[in-house]
Amino acid sequence: MAQLVDKGMLLIICFCLLLRYEPGAAAVTAMLLAVTAAGLMTCFSNEDFCGGPFSGKKGKTILTVIYFTACLFFPELCSFLPLIFYDCGKERFYWGAAGLILYVRYQDGGIPPLYGILWFVFAAAAVLLAWRTGQAEQLGRELVRLRDASTERNLALKEKNRNLMEKQDYEIHLATLRERNRIAREIHDNVGHMLSRSILQMGALLTIQREEPLHGQLCSVNDTLNQAMTSIRESVHDLHDDAVDLRQVISDVLAPMRESYEVIFEYDMSREVERDIKYCFITAVKEAVSNVIKHSDAVTVSIVLREQPAFYQLLIEDNGTVGKSKKASGGMGLESMRERVEKLNGIFRAERENGFKIFISIPKGKEGQVSV
Repeated sequence: MAQLVDKGMLLIICFCLLLRYEPGAAAVTAMLLAVTAAGLMTCFSNEDFCGGPFSGKKGKTILTVIYFTACLFFPELCSFLPLIFYDCGKERFYWGAAGLILYVRYQDGGIPPLYGILWFVFAAAAVLLAWRTGQAEQLGRELVRLRDASTERNLALKEKNRNLMEKQDYEIHLATLRERNRIAREIHDNVGHMLSRSILQMGALLTIQREEPLHGQLCSVNDTLNQAMTSIRESVHDLHDDAVDLRQVISDVLAPMRESYEVIFEYDMSREVERDIKYCFITAVKEAVSNVIKHSDAVTVSIVLREQPAFYQLLIEDNGTVGKSKKASGGMGLESMRERVEKLNGIFRAERENGFKIFISIPKGKEGQVSV
């Protein structure tokens, strides 16, 4: 835009310089040629608009030489040389100073002093204007570059912050699970054992003491102890089940394979996964890993767990070729997988195509699910 404004101002000035000549076809032709040359110069600056061998500096160089040559035959074109000097100054065509010689050499009837002074002033102003615009455009490009770099750094920082927050949340989540496991072990090892000892002692007392009313009271205490033991067992199981981190467990299962296999593990699931689905996926992965180690010559194993809005997906894939009949026919391991998945109203698929694949899809929600 700045170039168009500059060239528009120079064009008006050059048109005033053209008034020195008599109005006629030559003057009109010179003006049209100068406007065309200035427009082409602008087009050559934009490679997207005018590509090919004549774009950029090469095209401007050829057009400038042609214009200077035309000045030899049409002196009226010299009035528009400041417009050409603008592009020469912008592209640093120092040889464009030859246009001054053309102007002095090919002016009919000599050059009036005032007109000559104005022409040289306008020619110098065109070069200075080109330099100023070039500096402004360079600063603009540098500003855009700095803005883009700043935006990119801000996005990178936001991404790092997001990753740090996710890592922090995940570590807090793991710490919570570890604490639940610790509490479950404490209850099981301490309170559970004490209650078990108390129940055994109460059983011994019931065997020895059969007189009423003491025997009935001991039976009531025994029932209370058994209820407490049942409640503690349920609490311990619930704490342990909630403390199982699916991602960590799958990573631990795959860890021994990484020394001998190329393992690809992708996990995209929320932290809150139903207990039955969690154990179904863990069992399926363990069985699949065991099959690969025992029956396949695979070198690459891929485990992908994804959560969709309405269901969970598990895809287990390897590139093995050995053991086709055993694996494809459906052994006890695969049948056990299928039964677990179907109890959860899920879909189980096992197929051999460029390796062995197991696909499991289980809907969300506990309706219709039974413990596995």
